[in-house]
Amino acid sequence: MGGMVVTNVRHSLGDVWDVWTSPLRATAGDWLVAGSVVGASAIVSPLDDEVDRWAVHNHGAAVFKPLEPLREGGFIFSGRAIAPLAAGALVVGIVTKNQRIQEGLFGCLASYGASSVVRNYVVYPLIARTRPDTRQPGVVAPPARQGDQYHFAFPGSSEWGEHSIPGGHIANIFACSEFLTRRFSMGAAEPILWAIAGGVGVGRTLDRRHWFSDQILGALYGYAVGKEVAIRSSRRADKQENKRNKKADGRRSSSGLFLTPGPEGWRLGWQRSFH
Repeated sequence: MGGMVVTNVRHSLGDVWDVWTSPLRATAGDWLVAGSVVGASAIVSPLDDEVDRWAVHNHGAAVFKPLEPLREGGFIFSGRAIAPLAAGALVVGIVTKNQRIQEGLFGCLASYGASSVVRNYVVYPLIARTRPDTRQPGVVAPPARQGDQYHFAFPGSSEWGEHSIPGGHIANIFACSEFLTRRFSMGAAEPILWAIAGGVGVGRTLDRRHWFSDQILGALYGYAVGKEVAIRSSRRADKQENKRNKKADGRRSSSGLFLTPGPEGWRLGWQRSFH
């Protein structure tokens, strides 16, 4: 059991490192895609103030009541519910030696770690963008006006209210969702998983913690991270499967006629040998 945990931790650290160093291996096409994602976020940014006014108007709308567990103050929002469930699932996966459960949990953990560290230690120190509502004590920010979304500063800031770009929660949930759905056949759970991911994005917008363009950037960033981790995980699985097949091939039987001398004369027969 300890060996399985060590192996999964080693693989996860390798996945995280691969994501962090991916810019060093990027091709011109990769940079074009990355630039297009940033460009798409910039293109929709003029709508940010309109979306924020919509969020203020619909903050407590009954239609969004099912999202309450995913929003600030909700049961699932802070991870208080997810962490114990994940820990319990990990124990079950280790005790039962269920590699699928372990791989799923460690894959999501690697995706979360890879994306979070980049945001916290690369993006935020480089660029600051004021949130629609900075959650100052006793102050409720009025609905955004055109131009409010363009409050940027360089370099960045350690202040929570300046960490609007990119959307963090949506990046995390998109990274995990993309990893799970790309790596495994989720069946009926797949649309449910993506519905939850979308609900997190809508909830953070309604809570006025990120501009709409930040949410798009965070979602696509998380998607890319989860995809990369899933690809590496699939390659490892294929490699292990090839090793098992080669081992099985080596033990396959061969048969044929034989003629050997013996104490009572020559023996002629048919034999099957295993390798």
